[in-house]
Amino acid sequence: MKTLFLTFETKDKTSIPSIVYNDTLLYIRYNIRESCICTYESDSALVDCITSHGISIVVTTKDVSYETALLLRGLNVVLIVIGINPELKEITDIEIDPLLTRKTRRNRNFAGPHYLLSSIVEKLGLGVLAKTMKLPADKLEEELQSNQAEVELVDIVSLFKKLQWDSAYFGFNIGFISCLRLTPNIERIVKDFTKSEKIELLEYLCNCHDKVSVINAEKSGYSFVDIRLTFERHLNNDICINEKEGYRVGKGRLQDIEKLRSTSSDIYKDSRYYFDGEFDREKVIEFYVNWIKKAILGKFDDYAYVMYRKDDPVGFCSVKEYKKNAVSIGLVGIDKAVQGNGMAEYLLNKSLMKLRENGKKYVEVVTQGRNYEAQRLYQKCGFLTKKTELWYHKWFH
Repeated sequence: MKTLFLTFETKDKTSIPSIVYNDTLLYIRYNIRESCICTYESDSALVDCITSHGISIVVTTKDVSYETALLLRGLNVVLIVIGINPELKEITDIEIDPLLTRKTRRNRNFAGPHYLLSSIVEKLGLGVLAKTMKLPADKLEEELQSNQAEVELVDIVSLFKKLQWDSAYFGFNIGFISCLRLTPNIERIVKDFTKSEKIELLEYLCNCHDKVSVINAEKSGYSFVDIRLTFERHLNNDICINEKEGYRVGKGRLQDIEKLRSTSSDIYKDSRYYFDGEFDREKVIEFYVNWIKKAILGKFDDYAYVMYRKDDPVGFCSVKEYKKNAVSIGLVGIDKAVQGNGMAEYLLNKSLMKLRENGKKYVEVVTQGRNYEAQRLYQKCGFLTKKTELWYHKWFH
């Protein structure tokens, strides 16, 4: 699969949007294998380039004309445009625009500061970008706390990947559509990928607002298996803790692992792997039981906060650091013997307080649509819903 990055000679080279869009395009280009870049000369030269090099994906900026975009659509390439051009809405497969704010992006898949590269922020300055986006600088800074643009932009343009660890663990080839979007053009390339990599299970995570992708997933034989809810909390407010006599929370220790493994043995029941029914049940249980072990050892998540009754570990909250000031919570579990009476809130709020004491400003956590208890816990502890996505599985038996 080859990707062409298409640029245009324009007079508007120094405006903030132009710099953002072109720098974004160049960053992705340098991080995508089997890619080439060219400057637009004519439609005929572009067609020759695409056909002679076997191009499957074209990434360009909103400077592309409607006529050229229509030509690219006729060539059945996946068209990815950086910067919103209303004329191209029905032609492009994927639109990316880091400069759109929440008021203007209207549930678009890849819009807003979440996709703003840190190199661009450093180059132009937070104040300049905030003014361009008509946002208070502190608000833009807050939105950037959860930003993982460097990784996610490359995943989007790559479209899909084989999940190496998952494939090795479950014993069959598992693929993942990493672009969140599913159009007929993308599905066509995905089919080639599944054949060449001998994929037995294809996983697809879809924006719940993306009607086009939902319809295409259903038409293409994907089965809905789960709702993925992402919650977020900025650690800039007071954390309310009701102290529990005889309990404390601290970093997990090696000697806690065996006890905590049993605490996590039932967590798998709310997972998409359990609901799917095609997975080896023992493998699924083992996956969740070993999660806390790997967290304490720093091999999956980075560490875990553990709740102790005297010196006995009775609960855990695993944590992964993905930016200097931002973390994600992986798994939370409470021993059945101490469930109730606000113990889960105590564990989570204590963990949040320790994270804030260690300089963390932003926390994200994912849970399943079926796990009502977890959703209520996060809401009680000040988390707000960030996004809702749909999990689809497609098996090739």
